[in-house]
Parts: sequence; structure tokens; C-alpha cells
Amino acid sequence: METGMISATTAATATTGSAKTPSNTIDKNGFLQLLVAQLKNQDPTSASQDPNAMVQQLTSFSSLEQAQQTNTLLQGLQTQTAGLFQAQAAGLVGKTVQVDGSGFNLKAGAASMNLNLSAPATVSVTVTDANGQVVRVLPQGHLNSGASTLAWDGRDSNGNALPDGPYKVSITATGDDGKAAAFTTNLTLKVDGVSFKDGGIYLTSGGYSFALANVLSISA
Repeated sequence: METGMISATTAATATTGSAKTPSNTIDKNGFLQLLVAQLKNQDPTSASQDPNAMVQQLTSFSSLEQAQQTNTLLQGLQTQTAGLFQAQAAGLVGKTVQVDGSGFNLKAGAASMNLNLSAPATVSVTVTDANGQVVRVLPQGHLNSGASTLAWDGRDSNGNALPDGPYKVSITATGDDGKAAAFTTNLTLKVDGVSFKDGGIYLTSGGYSFALANVLSISA
């Protein structure tokens, strides 16, 4: 593996006649070494020395040094900001939030979610478990436009109580004109944990995990 430094091994290899493949690129350290060497070997009092070139070289060195310091400061600010966001997110534990999404988070035989219809419609909700099996179909009848709450008692089609946890839902809404009515859904959940992964902040509630960016509102 080639490095930007000439080691004793590299020098010894060169004396034995082994060729080293030249590179058309240069890294930051190589640029600094070349620039410093050039500055050391220039005489600003010499008549052959171009003073403008000397000034440009000094300016390049100063600009690079300032850029390095700026990058270091930005990295420090980024670390501090990430820590601040994490501390603030931890304060959401125990809070009730509304989250963009759909599903039933069954707990103690009760679950609900929020539906917002753009127009009056006949609504039906199909509940599926983690294996994708349909466990219950919940006809909601004709609902008015606006916000509604969809509730589930946690029982399957045979009346058996199902275990707590997250369940997926599929919603159909047919408007009075026979066409599909537009709607949005969201969940009201109590945050019981916070996790940090892949550079993001995620909240958990029961078996649900959702990004902080998907939170619509927060209440005590």
C-alpha cells in the first residue's frame, strides 16, 4: 500500500531498481509539503523572484490553514448539536404524541387510530397480524368528513382476545359518489423509549418505532 511518506523500506526498494507507479493526484499533506518546500527555497529579495507569485503562495497556505480550522470547528459544533438533540428527544419519554402513520398498537384489549376524511364516505378497516394474516374486518359504516376515531377491542373474527402489540391496518373509504375518498391517518401514542441509529432519532411506543420527524404534535 502506498503512503504519502517515504519510509526506509521505500528508499531501499528504490535502490534495487523497483519502479514506483506515479500518481496524478495529491492529498492535503502532500500539498502542504510541496508548498512549504517551495516557500523555503524562494528568496523574496532576488530579482528573478516574482513577488506576486510569492504572495499568492502565502495566501494559499493561509487559506488552507483557515479552512482546516473551520472544518475542525464545524465538526465540534455538529457533535454538540447532535448531543443537544439527543438530550431533548430523551425528554419526550412519557409524552403523548400524534404520529403520521396507520396501525393499531393493541394494549390491554384496546387500540385506536385517527382518520381524517376529505368527504363523507363508507369506511371499512382490515386488521392483519405480523404474519400478514387477516384477523378482523371492522366495518365503520358511513362517516362524515373530518376527523374520526377508529377503535378495536383486540379480538379476532371469532371473538378471541389477541396478544398485545402492533397490528397493521388497511382502510377503504368509498365516497357518496362511489369513488374512493381521500383520507389521512395518524396515531396517538405514548412514548416509552428513544433510540439513536443511522444518524436519526427514533421514538418507540409498545412495538412501534417511528422517526421523530414523523411526529405531528406533542402533549403532556
